Amino acid sequence: MKQLLLFIFCLLSFILSAQHSIQSTIFDSKNDLPIELANVRLLRASDSTFVKGCQSNINGSFIIPNITPGNYLLKVSFMGYLEYRKIIKMDNRDLILKSIQLKENSHLLSGVEITGNAAQMSVKGDTLEFNATAFKTPQNAVVEDLLKLLPGVEVSPEGKITVNGEDIQKIRVNGKKFFGDDVEMATKNIPSELIDKIQVLDQKSDMAELTGFEDDDTEKIINLTFKPNRKKGTFGNITGGAGLDLNTDVKYDGNAFINMIDGDTQSTITGGGNNTNTTRSSRGRGSFSNNSGITSTQNIGYNTNTILNPKLKINGNVTSNHTSNETITKSNRQSFLLDSTYTNISNKTANNENYSANMNLEIDWKPDSLNTFIFEPDIHYNRSFSNTQNDYIHLNDTILTSFGNSSNIGNGTSLNGGLGVIFSHRFTSKPGRTFTANVQTSLSQNDNLSYNYSKNTTRSDSTTLIDQKTKSNSNAYSLSLRMSYVEPLWNRKNLLETVLSIKNSNNISEKYQYKKDLAGDYSQLDSVYSNNFEHKFYSETMELNYRYVDKVYNVMIGMKGVPSQSLSSRLYLDGSEIYIPHNVFNFSPNARMEFKFGKKKFVRLDYRGKTDQPSISQLQPVKNNSNLMNLMVGNPDLNPAFNHSLRLIFNTFNDSTFSSFSTMLYAQLTRDALITNSMYDVSGKQYSQTVNSPQMPYSVIGNVMYNIPLIQKRLHFNTNTSGGINQFYGYSARGLTAQILNSDIIPLGNLSQTFRYNVGEKISLTYTNDFIEIGFRGSFKYSNTLNNLNPVVSITKDWKGGGNLVFHLPYNFNVGSDINYSTMRGYATSQQNQLIWNASFDKSLFNNKAVIALNLFDILHQQLNIRQSVGDNYIQYNSYNTLTSYFLLNFTYKINQFKGAKSSAEKKKKFERLEMDDDKGGSNSRRKSGSGRFGK
Repeated sequence: MKQLLLFIFCLLSFILSAQHSIQSTIFDSKNDLPIELANVRLLRASDSTFVKGCQSNINGSFIIPNITPGNYLLKVSFMGYLEYRKIIKMDNRDLILKSIQLKENSHLLSGVEITGNAAQMSVKGDTLEFNATAFKTPQNAVVEDLLKLLPGVEVSPEGKITVNGEDIQKIRVNGKKFFGDDVEMATKNIPSELIDKIQVLDQKSDMAELTGFEDDDTEKIINLTFKPNRKKGTFGNITGGAGLDLNTDVKYDGNAFINMIDGDTQSTITGGGNNTNTTRSSRGRGSFSNNSGITSTQNIGYNTNTILNPKLKINGNVTSNHTSNETITKSNRQSFLLDSTYTNISNKTANNENYSANMNLEIDWKPDSLNTFIFEPDIHYNRSFSNTQNDYIHLNDTILTSFGNSSNIGNGTSLNGGLGVIFSHRFTSKPGRTFTANVQTSLSQNDNLSYNYSKNTTRSDSTTLIDQKTKSNSNAYSLSLRMSYVEPLWNRKNLLETVLSIKNSNNISEKYQYKKDLAGDYSQLDSVYSNNFEHKFYSETMELNYRYVDKVYNVMIGMKGVPSQSLSSRLYLDGSEIYIPHNVFNFSPNARMEFKFGKKKFVRLDYRGKTDQPSISQLQPVKNNSNLMNLMVGNPDLNPAFNHSLRLIFNTFNDSTFSSFSTMLYAQLTRDALITNSMYDVSGKQYSQTVNSPQMPYSVIGNVMYNIPLIQKRLHFNTNTSGGINQFYGYSARGLTAQILNSDIIPLGNLSQTFRYNVGEKISLTYTNDFIEIGFRGSFKYSNTLNNLNPVVSITKDWKGGGNLVFHLPYNFNVGSDINYSTMRGYATSQQNQLIWNASFDKSLFNNKAVIALNLFDILHQQLNIRQSVGDNYIQYNSYNTLTSYFLLNFTYKINQFKGAKSSAEKKKKFERLEMDDDKGGSNSRRKSGSGRFGK
């Protein structure tokens, strides 16, 4: 603490001892958005001699230090704006000028579309677009920090992103792929100050883009666009920081993000390491999630988007990651039976370590205007190590039935790769006629070794002990072909698509389990739990789709038939083999309608049907005793589930009030849903098997969002209302016999039906001006869970409120603080309130090329880590260990080398030349010099 006080004292001394300066902030007079990289020149009023110059930073602020008393002429210029001039008098004190408002040059901007406005959010068809500069983030913030401020956007502790309830699967940067599907590579590495717009939209698959007909691979994505002045050059941040937590353990965080861009060609290098629970890549994290426990990670990666020539484009990336995690979990799980409730209380400690290396490549080749080839190879390697210790007790209502502990140590290796090839041909004989083929193939291999020790004692003092070694390996192969033929009917507005798809997958797994011999070696093969298993799956899809395309509306109607066949075989140690064939046919219509009422209003309604194939672990009909209190039994008679989904979207934007309204309704219904059948014995041991649901579970989710600036350009209000119903099915019962234990099929228990109702409301209010930023936010979430086998209704209520405050002080010094209070009711924990207070102090150095920052996290030491999950017939509460309070002192160096950028000496000479031009040629010369700086 003494060292911290000494640092703050030295920092304040440095500020107070600085010489007098001139500072202000530059804004666009029309939309009040800050202008970055504006040229600021200070000239002597007497003879127009150049004195000093600088450029405005990301917040539009600038500071000219070490100025002696006298009269000066201040000039501010930026491409597309009229030059600002002001005579100022400098006394023996600091001079803070009022905000400088630059006016657009209507002559220069004629024919140019100005997209900036004072709205936080706008609507463009089915795309939600957020204006990044309307949301203030602290120095050194990354994209994830920015996303957490956006209306309707949620970022979970695991890094999962949802927008109005819909999951975000991928992130694009300037419309291009960025490290494949690794969302966190973008959200936790890209500095927020580089971002101009955040767009949320539906991304079609490569094949759908070529055919014009959407398929099942359409995903909700986020596209990040860089600021216009980041189109050519090298830019990024290099950050290093260190600090201490309450236990005086050293904390460190270092990261580098360097982006090289030249028009459409872009390359990115990223790398770093930390022990502050920041996983900057979702790859290689194993089975644990971000913010669960204590995590340290290191990663390095390279991504490129290169145009070799107009016919050949390459996108690719390589990454390497290492992550280690320790998670301590306290769990309370209640499983519902007809006449009682089983409760499992456990304390688990898990240590996981993971190494991974990945490579993805996409080659887009267009040899001519009629043909397109896309090649997509990829390869992934993973090495993992785990050590888990668990103590537990089982209760039947309030009566203890058993207790025990388990230990599992394991390691595994996986290697998989794939190749995708897409070919598309446009016919010259008839415009609109196309043929497209997509071939995808993959191979994977997994090898695992584990040592499992489990001991369970029942209420009657009967003890069961397992001490075993398991070696397992699996190999999988898949091949799919999709062919599409599009024929225009009487005109190009009416199109007919015929699709034929075939898929084949083959999975082989082998497991050898050993018990200890008299010498204590794992040499005795356990014939009951050792097995070889093979599963083959085939499906054929036939589709017929009609599409009408118009400027105002777009309609697609079609039908799909999906027959599938599967064959499972199991081989026992005595050489006997059993084949189990299974055939299923699924049929579904599909429809999609879009109505565009100009660029400001949009309606979309679409329906999709999709098959969900059971996994090998669900199908494999051999019992597994790796968990002494939860034995999993495979079910070879499973049917694939078939999911029906319906979505309605309405977006509108009022450009006179800058207000936006967005609503979404999503409904899902599943036939032959894969649910759990659980049977319990007298000790509370659970025997689980996946079965098909006799009834169709469903879910309905709705969301309404409204955003408006109450005081234009200054005060923004947002409200987000959500609600939903989820229905689950499952089976559960008590009572096991020897016959059941020796059978591969567990008889069905009592049908469990769970309803969960959710209602939520979020509001936020933000105010910004030159010197202060204030934000208030609050939320309420109500959840009601009712199970037909349990008379007790589970109700949880989450209240959250908070705010943030940032002061922009002289000398580019900023002080920020955010505080969040939450209270939770209805959870299985005594700790239900928390007050999280964070603070930051930062100062820009070296003419805004660097930032030094002090960040304090969870100052009051009240962070909780509690989550609730609802399943087929259970409710589970988990609490995790979390990172304790700590501080970090960071230094960040900003790389900003763009086309036209000069050294300080060159800039000074340029300013002097500009002044001479001003005296000789007037405004005409200034316009030419301005266009030369930012012209292309």
